[in-house]
Amino acid sequence: MFKIIIVSFLVSSFYALSETPADERNKYKKDEINAMDGGDLCPKEFSKKYLHHMVLIDTTSPLSGPQKDLIKRLVLSDEYLKIMKPIDKLTIMRLYDVAPAANRPVFSKCRPRSGDRGSPYQIDHHDRLFENITEVAGPYKKLFVQGVNDAIDFIADPSTTNPNERTKISGSPIMGQLKEISRLPDLDFTNNSGYENRRLTIVSDLAQNTERLPFYTLCPGNRACPSWEEFKNDRKYRLWAKQALPKFDSSIDVDIIFLNSNFDKQLDKGVLDFWFEFLEEAGIDYNSINFDNETSYSPGS
Repeated sequence: MFKIIIVSFLVSSFYALSETPADERNKYKKDEINAMDGGDLCPKEFSKKYLHHMVLIDTTSPLSGPQKDLIKRLVLSDEYLKIMKPIDKLTIMRLYDVAPAANRPVFSKCRPRSGDRGSPYQIDHHDRLFENITEVAGPYKKLFVQGVNDAIDFIADPSTTNPNERTKISGSPIMGQLKEISRLPDLDFTNNSGYENRRLTIVSDLAQNTERLPFYTLCPGNRACPSWEEFKNDRKYRLWAKQALPKFDSSIDVDIIFLNSNFDKQLDKGVLDFWFEFLEEAGIDYNSINFDNETSYSPGS
């Protein structure tokens, strides 16, 4: 048996998001960012907030080794971290057996200056008169890049489950997690969070599986899944569907990495249509949702 991994991702779109060029930003020194005691590497005093990139990775079905590698190479590669502009923020969340409102990011930090003389951004280069290369490059390499790599390893480890019985759930609450991302101020991704741009990357098989909307029950085998329009207008679900909508706006760009774990191999069950319609009603511009059909194969069980 094979798992088909269908990737919906446009790498180049990340690089052009922030409107303010890197070299027009403040050149924050190490003592001006939160670099101590597990700090978020963001400026102690923001002059302006630029881009926040939120990556939601669904592991309610465990990631295979090739899937983990694919996420690393396409979404969170070292090259992408280099190209991120200084002070842009990266947050990585894991969707697993934790109630959406109780879920917390695995990683959430601003990209500090790298100290890399080969960087295309002059702001990355250390000031040889006033800065030591180590104090500039250290937070970037040890706290940012290594932190991202550690987060990927943690997320891909199937043994890391929720130990708290009070917040433990089963299923795959994709809609609920998107709702909480859109409204919880501490996640720093609300419409009022103050960023020039926001980008949301969803890594998932998109098989919503909760008591209210169990795709595995509603559309088993070759049966088509309900459309968002059908679901939200069903008398049984319409009140809940209205409350389930995230509160996004048209300033957000969305990329979907569709991990197909045998639920909708041929993309003929209507799952993608459901989520495109759902996200559009949540406030996302339809033209800002990126999807393509690059495929690769890996052994599965």
